[in-house]
Amino acid sequence: MSLFELKMPKLGESVTEGTIGKWLKQPGEKVNKYDLLVEVQTDKVNTEIPSPVAGTLKEVKVEEGQTVPIGTLLATFDTADGDVAAASPAPQAPRASTPPGAPPASPPQPAPRASTPPANSPAPAPAAQRPLSPPAQLPSEPTPSAPSQSAGQAVSQARRPSSPSMSSSSSQPSATSATATAERPDLSDVRATPAVRKLAAENGIDISQIDGTGLGGRVSKKDVEDYIASAQAAPAAQPQPARPAAASQVVSGGPAPIAARPAPPMSLAGDELVPLSQMRRAIANNMVQAWAAPHAHAVMEIDMTALMKYREKVRGDFQAREGFDLSPAAFICKAAVEALRTVPLVNSSFTDQGVIAHKEINLGYAVALGDEGLVVPVIRDADGKSLAGLMRSIRDVVDRAKARRLTFDDFYGGTFTVNNTGPLGTIISSPIVPPGQAAIISSETIVKRLIVTDDDAIAIRQRMNLVIGFDHRVIDGATAARFLQTMRDWLQTVGPTVPVY
Repeated sequence: MSLFELKMPKLGESVTEGTIGKWLKQPGEKVNKYDLLVEVQTDKVNTEIPSPVAGTLKEVKVEEGQTVPIGTLLATFDTADGDVAAASPAPQAPRASTPPGAPPASPPQPAPRASTPPANSPAPAPAAQRPLSPPAQLPSEPTPSAPSQSAGQAVSQARRPSSPSMSSSSSQPSATSATATAERPDLSDVRATPAVRKLAAENGIDISQIDGTGLGGRVSKKDVEDYIASAQAAPAAQPQPARPAAASQVVSGGPAPIAARPAPPMSLAGDELVPLSQMRRAIANNMVQAWAAPHAHAVMEIDMTALMKYREKVRGDFQAREGFDLSPAAFICKAAVEALRTVPLVNSSFTDQGVIAHKEINLGYAVALGDEGLVVPVIRDADGKSLAGLMRSIRDVVDRAKARRLTFDDFYGGTFTVNNTGPLGTIISSPIVPPGQAAIISSETIVKRLIVTDDDAIAIRQRMNLVIGFDHRVIDGATAARFLQTMRDWLQTVGPTVPVY
């Protein structure tokens, strides 16, 4: 018998971690090759990992509900030698290839992190190895006691204002190098994924100040979020200094006053804390990132009367041929495609180096999943699809989203998003532009209204509001209005005559 180690696989291009949802096999159970072992949840999809070998599940290393990075050891198996060789063609780690008779090699130890000294270390790392300047967006008051002593020491060091005596006692060779180190800390020894580093940077946090709870001291996304939460709760948990003392600190060159943070929600009888799901946490992070862009919105009213009559004329044949209904969403997506061709600036992304103009037109289509959240799968090459082709694609992504059968590839490459809120009954909304895109369209409910026509007659018309949300760094109001006008003209004139196939 041999020991096989199952590790968290890479589940997608942008996925850096996963949450164990449920173990489908328990320690001691016999497992056949390709048996489903464990459900793994990510911020986009849920998936089941099959067993790459046959054998006995020996030990589960990660419990249900835990979030771990890619490559983390999940479980071990007792297997036949041949199965291990077939499942693990890559060479084994050095500790598994120790020659017979030789003393066992010590497993590689992770580099000691500045914020968490080893247990047998007589003193913490020197001050020169880590910056003492506080994170940019954290309050200067002390935080409540942390779960571990090292984490508390790290927070207290991060929030202690620098002083001349501290600088002079530092082991830096010169004041210039000390200043450079404080401004640009060396984070190379911090174990964290790029996504976690990005989350810390977006919140102005020095990631070296965070005590990682992952394997080898790795800083996870949850560590960063817990650090942010503890920092925000600190002003409410600790008594505030008296005003005269604060004034004397400012006069004597102490830290500048910190802007007041929102008070934490009050606790009422019967309250229940509902843990964030992976999807809800991802939505929260994405929305914060998206809202950092300067948003603007514009609304235009569309006369959908002729198009809805045309839809009624062709929907029966379409239903008989395809097996499902022809939704107004297909016409709206087709109008968006034509408008993106006419106003290509809307089909772009902002970067610090310039605006990236996308040649492909890939429509993100928002799908609501009730209180659980929403997802935005992508309809690729939407400009190459007929009206029927777009309706098939919409039906496909909606059905697979509600059945939780979307894959990671379904979320890649969106250049513009359509948010069809009409079925929800809204008449106007203010959509948020997804990160990496320049605009989003919301199509609202189609309602009958009394309208004064061009010949001053009163008529009942079917009207719909079309709302564009746009990144004002890329698009100005005139461009947004031209995009809406193009969609309006297509829906009112071309749409009622366009071939379905």
